[in-house]
Amino acid sequence: MKLWETFREASQYKDALTGRKVTILTTKGAINQTPTYHTNSGFTFDGEHLVLISIREGATWVIRADTDDGALTPIWRAPGIGDRSYIHRCMGLKGTIEGKSVDGRGVAGNRLTVAPHSGLAIFTCERSLIATNIYTGQERTLIHDVGNEWIFGAPCVSPDERWVAIALSSAHPQFASHREITHDYRDFSSHRLKIVRIPIEGGPMQVLFDQMPAQSAHCSFCPLDGDVLYFDLDLPPGYWGGSDNQTPRIWLINTNSRRPHPLKEKYPGPFQTHQAWLWDKPAMAYHGPLPSGGTYIGITDITGKTLWEQSYPLAKNYGHLTPDVKRPALVLDGDFSQDMLQFLYYDTGSNEPHLEPICRHGTEWGTLPGQYSHPHPLTDPTGRLISFTRAVDQRSEVCLVEI
Repeated sequence: MKLWETFREASQYKDALTGRKVTILTTKGAINQTPTYHTNSGFTFDGEHLVLISIREGATWVIRADTDDGALTPIWRAPGIGDRSYIHRCMGLKGTIEGKSVDGRGVAGNRLTVAPHSGLAIFTCERSLIATNIYTGQERTLIHDVGNEWIFGAPCVSPDERWVAIALSSAHPQFASHREITHDYRDFSSHRLKIVRIPIEGGPMQVLFDQMPAQSAHCSFCPLDGDVLYFDLDLPPGYWGGSDNQTPRIWLINTNSRRPHPLKEKYPGPFQTHQAWLWDKPAMAYHGPLPSGGTYIGITDITGKTLWEQSYPLAKNYGHLTPDVKRPALVLDGDFSQDMLQFLYYDTGSNEPHLEPICRHGTEWGTLPGQYSHPHPLTDPTGRLISFTRAVDQRSEVCLVEI
């Protein structure tokens, strides 16, 4: 495989449940992965391209996928396999892939985002934050070396595409000092968190938030208000696995005043697992576990007003959510089902879930390390497609379903 040499390997089928056309974009490669479920993170504004990573031929490739004909164009090559964040969290990505040792010199799909209008793929590799134009290959380095003491979260782009924001968390102490990791990251309580932003056109890094002890993997600009940035606030002892079991996880910060505050103070459960911005209003969708079992799902605007929230004791599966563009619905890859993508409509007054199947994703949860088996559904900005990742037979593939 060569950079900028387009190829095709896609296959298609009709989903047996709904009849919708599903395209498997990446039928080869050991691991293929898109960005996460966050709004406006993977597709270009017209939905014509999706950016993903692929581990094959002993390296990691950043690839531009054409959503109409399945063409794949490698635009950047990382020298190794596996992201530093997975290694420092002991998330299981060890040993070899395709005969090459996992070395932390690769790119993870969930450390990648795309600026939908300018076509910049922005991602972390080793200790650098890099931006590459998916059409021209023009490249710039936004952070040259964050230092061995820091781990990158997932980057995000402001709606005017002037800024990139990213979370920096203290690296595992043993990992940072080049020692063998013998204790879980969460065994240590002295981790520090910074939320920073960097001008895309170049300039110094600005610190928006700085707290210790804390850590975070995700932040995201509100698509309709570029002065508002969301971030996860993960506190000891659980960090991303439960925080302190009382402080709200979803926080907002105004990038001008730099004053942080929780999206809201109280939820049906103490921890919010995943969250994403709505497309059509400055509000966030979220879900989390109920203390008695099951899941709560809701939507709250940036003033703290809850627009909709329901508890579902029978929704006991792990999963993610992302808002749909055209429907008053959330796209779920879990919660109510382990193997389907579903719409959950929130425009109903009923306490019973209004669900509509999209297609079967069929991922084999947990068969690959870290989050490589997680579907992480993404809707494209036109409302025509949903992308998802699935693990089958010890490899992962990126798929598109037409909706």
